[in-house]
Amino acid sequence: MNLAKPLLILSTLFWTFSSCKKDHAPQPDTPHGTLRIISYSPTSAAKDSVITIIGTNFSTTPGGNTVTINNLPATVLSAQSNELTVKVPPHAGIGVLHVQAGGQEASASTIFQYLYTVSTLAGDGQYGFKDGAGNIAEFNAPDGVGVDGAGNVYVADVLNNRIRKITPDGQVSTWAGNGAATFKEGKGTAAAFYNPYGVAVTSDGALYVADANNNRIRNITTAAEVTTLAGSDSAGYKDGSGGDARFKNSEGVAVDASGNIYVGDTYNSCVRKITPSGVVTTLAGNGSYGFQEGTGSNARFSFPRALAVDAAGFVFVADADNQRIRRISPAGEVVTLAGDGTPGFQDGSGPSARFNNPAGVADGGHGYTYVTDLINNRVRQISPTGIVTTIAGDGVAGYKDGVGTNTRFNYPAGIAIDRAGNIYVVDAGNYRIRKLE
Repeated sequence: MNLAKPLLILSTLFWTFSSCKKDHAPQPDTPHGTLRIISYSPTSAAKDSVITIIGTNFSTTPGGNTVTINNLPATVLSAQSNELTVKVPPHAGIGVLHVQAGGQEASASTIFQYLYTVSTLAGDGQYGFKDGAGNIAEFNAPDGVGVDGAGNVYVADVLNNRIRKITPDGQVSTWAGNGAATFKEGKGTAAAFYNPYGVAVTSDGALYVADANNNRIRNITTAAEVTTLAGSDSAGYKDGSGGDARFKNSEGVAVDASGNIYVGDTYNSCVRKITPSGVVTTLAGNGSYGFQEGTGSNARFSFPRALAVDAAGFVFVADADNQRIRRISPAGEVVTLAGDGTPGFQDGSGPSARFNNPAGVADGGHGYTYVTDLINNRVRQISPTGIVTTIAGDGVAGYKDGVGTNTRFNYPAGIAIDRAGNIYVVDAGNYRIRKLE
């Protein structure tokens, strides 16, 4: 029997089957060629907005593409080789849109700008005193603000002589102070303040308060016990320990990760440092009004109102009458971060930007600084490279929730940022606390 022909047929069938199987095997969606971003829109948007990215050689499966905006991951909703749709992450800031796929990377040439959504957390717009749900609560000349790790917001309610607490869902209560313009230690509403301006929250939830007209820095424990850390009835300028130290109408206060407290000693035009044990020294400034860069007592300020401190121990100062945001190194060296010293409004690079009575300052992490620009009725952002932009407010005094600069404030004062990146602004002239997210 001749077996050659059957073997040839079987061999042909085997190779034909193998070839067909190979041709129909699933192919990877890894892009071939150059990954490129041609354009994307919109180039400015609020959280959860959808951006369409046009380009070449994207992965055709959403999970095959990694998209970031200013280094924050964006959710990829759909994918084609020449088009992606993504959802804007919260607090994306201002930065580069970037795509990774198939081992390649591409960045958009147009910078993305995040648009904050402004809402009202608490306050009915009328001055007075009332605890309760956010939209029925009342404040009277609120100023400083801080936020704890659980998202509770604390407000220095100046003319009500109280420290108010706002829960994340907007419920307002009185944390400390009985409303009398005097001085008294005690627990919660048994204590008394006299025009408290600044408030700072420690990592464990305790508070420090710049009790301006009492010329003291007060401490409030997590159990609401109020004591004095430093200062006394006598206004003045003196370093020392506890009650031997002197302040003069201090309005700003901040606390670092080690528990050191920094004070904007407003009417002494200097910045003081207090150790956790109450020892007061002068970090920068010499008690004389003016403007001067330098280290320690060689520097000068003019009505430093508010302070913030970053993770590296640099202190940021809203130097109100100098129309500048100043930065102090841990060694006491003072430089100007932004502002040209002339009252006005102008976005742009640090030395050419203009403010009009900057009232509040907050550290946003990653080199970003946020400022409430009181007379300009705006909230400003300073990038790590010193670029100043407006993130909320159109400059007209008023009240309007909304997105980005399609919003209005009336004398925005204190500012604070929570761990999630939400920004809280004391809208003093509207007697409200606003939230930017």
